[in-house]
Amino acid sequence: GDIDATMVVDAEGMIYVSIEHEPSQMSAAEIERNLAVGQLIKLNPYSDGDPRVWGLDLTSGSSDAGSWSTPAVRNGVVYVNTHQGSLIAVDAADGTLLWQDAVGFHSWSSPAIVDATLVTATCLGDVRAYSLADPRAPARDWSLSLGEACLEATPVVWEDTIYLGSRDGFMRALR
Repeated sequence: GDIDATMVVDAEGMIYVSIEHEPSQMSAAEIERNLAVGQLIKLNPYSDGDPRVWGLDLTSGSSDAGSWSTPAVRNGVVYVNTHQGSLIAVDAADGTLLWQDAVGFHSWSSPAIVDATLVTATCLGDVRAYSLADPRAPARDWSLSLGEACLEATPVVWEDTIYLGSRDGFMRALR
């Protein structure tokens, strides 16, 4: 499948990849392979054989599905937004879905982790922060509506300020 997101490496050197599933843009063989591999995968680059450790199917029966979002990894959990509209937490060891929250269809923003907080923009037009005190079950700390129909950009956090670009051509600084 098409990979727009950046691959992420954890402390052990394992690689996490988000993959799109767009059947209208794929051959029958590509569709079959994409469904067999999954749209969120973990690769072991040290493997002598198949590097795929696990793959999670993010299609849910949808035609355009998967993830355009770059995963974030912390404390053995992978966090990623899906095209179908969920922010998910996945066990990095075995690929088990642990938790999810609705963030709006077409969610392409990548989550950012700062200290014990995960920050993401949603296609519902808001920026959200989740406590990672329990990394396997994030708890929403706050949400701020920006009135945008869909925020696709990835938030950047620096010195207690969240910076976020949007489709309307503005960059916002949130404190």
